[in-house]
Parts: sequence; C-alpha cells; structure tokens
Amino acid sequence: MFCKMKLEGCESDSETLDPDIRAFLRYIDGKAAEGAFVQALDTEVKSIKQHKETRREYMTLAMELKRQRQFGREEGREEGREEGRQEERLKMILAMLRKGFSVESIAECAQTSVEYIMELGKKNHLL
Repeated sequence: MFCKMKLEGCESDSETLDPDIRAFLRYIDGKAAEGAFVQALDTEVKSIKQHKETRREYMTLAMELKRQRQFGREEGREEGREEGRQEERLKMILAMLRKGFSVESIAECAQTSVEYIMELGKKNHLL
C-alpha cells in the first residue's frame, strides 16, 4: 500500500525515479517482475518458497514472534492492572487521611508501613 501510494504520488516524478526502483516498487505491489534485478529477486523468492526447510524456519519464526507479541500484551495488561490497583490504593489512603483516620489504622488496612503513610501524608499536606 505504501509503495502504491508512493508510485501514485510520483506520477509527475516517474521520469526521475530510477527504473530499477520503479520496477521493484511495482513488484512488491503485486505487479509482474520487470528488469534484471527484480527478475533475479523474483527467482530467489520463488526458490525460497519451494525450499521446505526454509519455509519451516520461517513458520517457526512467525509462530515465535506471535507468541512473544501475545506474551508482551499479557504482560502489559498485567502492568496496567497493577498500576490501577496502586492508584486506587493511593486514593484510599489519601481519603482516609483526609477523614482523620489514624496513621496506624490506615497502614493496617492498606497493608503497608506507617512510614509510607506518613510520607504520603506529608507529601500531600495532610499531616
């Protein structure tokens, strides 16, 4: 698609575009192989597609990349959930400080240290 857009956008510059590059862009846009370089490239692509071991390696690589993307998404979602939990926890602590709960009670409810509650309270001008 990018190549098609570039070719369509280059109509006025088609005379200045290198013929090999123009042929290559047309090739990756699905057009027939033209020119020595693109024809050699097309021959190599067809050869690789016929080689079973190379196809297997490619498929293995594609599957591994898909697995890694999925793992990354899951990891990102979990990080987002954890950030959300931390944000809610912080809101709860600050609300409790505003309502005058004792630092010790807040620390117990939030399952954190008194020192952390004191730090938050001072930082937010609540203590």
